[in-house]
Amino acid sequence: MGMKRISAVLMVLCVITPCFAQVDEARQAIERGENVRAVNILSAELADRPTPDAYLLLGTAYSNMKEFQKAEDVLKEGSERFSSDPRLFNALGDLYLTNKDVDAAKSALRQALRVDSKNNYASDRLATIDMSQGEVQSALRSWNRTGRPVIDDILHNYYLSFGSWVVRKAVAFHPSGVLRYSEWKTTESRLLETDNFANVGLEIEPTPIPDHYNAVVRTTTKTNGLGDFAFNLFKGLPFQTNFLDVWNIGNTGINFNSAYRWQAVRRRFDSLLQIPVPFPGLLHLELGDTWRREQWNLSPNVLPQYLGVARFLYDANILRVHLKQIPYYRFDIGGGLDYFNRAASGNIPQLDMNSENVGKFSVETNLRLFDSRYQNRLHLEGFTAQQSILGNITYTGGVAELNNRVTLSRDNRAYLDWTLKGGTAGGNLPVEDYFVLGLDTRGTRNPLRGHAVSDHGVYGRGPMGTDFVLVNTGVERRIATLPFFNTFNIPFVTVKWEVFLDGAKTWDRQHIFKEGKLWIDTGAGLRFETPTQSFNLVYGRSLRDGTAVIMAYVERRLW
Repeated sequence: MGMKRISAVLMVLCVITPCFAQVDEARQAIERGENVRAVNILSAELADRPTPDAYLLLGTAYSNMKEFQKAEDVLKEGSERFSSDPRLFNALGDLYLTNKDVDAAKSALRQALRVDSKNNYASDRLATIDMSQGEVQSALRSWNRTGRPVIDDILHNYYLSFGSWVVRKAVAFHPSGVLRYSEWKTTESRLLETDNFANVGLEIEPTPIPDHYNAVVRTTTKTNGLGDFAFNLFKGLPFQTNFLDVWNIGNTGINFNSAYRWQAVRRRFDSLLQIPVPFPGLLHLELGDTWRREQWNLSPNVLPQYLGVARFLYDANILRVHLKQIPYYRFDIGGGLDYFNRAASGNIPQLDMNSENVGKFSVETNLRLFDSRYQNRLHLEGFTAQQSILGNITYTGGVAELNNRVTLSRDNRAYLDWTLKGGTAGGNLPVEDYFVLGLDTRGTRNPLRGHAVSDHGVYGRGPMGTDFVLVNTGVERRIATLPFFNTFNIPFVTVKWEVFLDGAKTWDRQHIFKEGKLWIDTGAGLRFETPTQSFNLVYGRSLRDGTAVIMAYVERRLW
């Protein structure tokens, strides 16, 4: 039996040895640039004794000869015959990248990872593609499958030292560990919350040590040039508003932002100091002051018995102190105090149209439960004013908001969004804290997009109530991304179209405003998005009463 086994082994070796010799000869021919000779050798080899190496080398030879279709056919045939060998899928991915077919390359590399989940080559290539397309989440998830990237150093704009202390405090990951997407997203959220930066990004660069990388935190600091000041002064002229912003004063991270609306029927002056506090993970402190002098006309919404007293003047100065902390990008919490020094004058006592002051305490949180193809955010806020603590008025209330997004197409950046929001308040609710539905040029909180909150600047047009439910649905798709190269502190603008359908209903516990209508609004518009803000131009129509609005307004980006 022993001699028979030895004879069988010798026979196998006699068969395999010529195969190895032919493959080695073809490999050497390719190294010498003799690709035609390699094709002849390997074609004969595949006809008699097909192996994965022969397919790989033949694909390489055809690629060197620019015979890309033949290379693709050979590698496809090899991957079908030897479907458990990830090298063939890797080679296909490289071939597609050479021909700039990124989608096909990603598909082949994903197949390589399905065959071998620890395939570092495919993981690297996929991550590199995703990083080049700005898909940081997908890139890090590709690397994380194989326990990478291990971070050696954290650089700020390619420097070993941090150019701003807020960047150092905001970073949520450390050297010698694997960088996870959640850690980067937390870092990004903290940096954008400071409002110091026009854009924030991440790059991963390899080091000489295999599977080790440097993380480069890229930030574009907002500037305070003459052009920026001029742009801010004039950008609000269509809305009869001027802005003055001073960013990152003396590299302290402190911003000063102000705006003056000089429209005669609703004058308003806002000033705000944004102060990052050197607390672990950064603490964001806001100190603000708002002066308002506005004419209101509640005639479109009040019950008939109040029509004669629906007009009034609202005058107040509001001091604001708020804090916000982002311990993790899926969770943040904030709260503070708004003190209203009021001087309203009107004749509806239930709405506190008088000079009684308000001290309103509030707390809010945001929770992100899903963050993949389906994303969502749960926003909760509560507020209370207590005469026994501060001010002269007592009331309480809260708002819950669930935002949802489904990615319909990553390539075309098409999304389906829907939001369900509701609020309730009880007690002696003053007029300025009523829930108002509709659009405003600044400060749109409850966007019922076929309604405006004002008529020729006079507040009181939008539906109002102590309680409300609002549903916003819409589909949006990217048209183009326009580079601005940080002109006027704008790195780029993404242009999108959108169509929407909104529904809402309000109630009033004080029995002053009309209730019972189910509002249905529909329309379309354009969105011009920067990394943090969205300028929206919409046409909306109320199907319930046949009225329409064309409105431009600004809101903070959610996604």
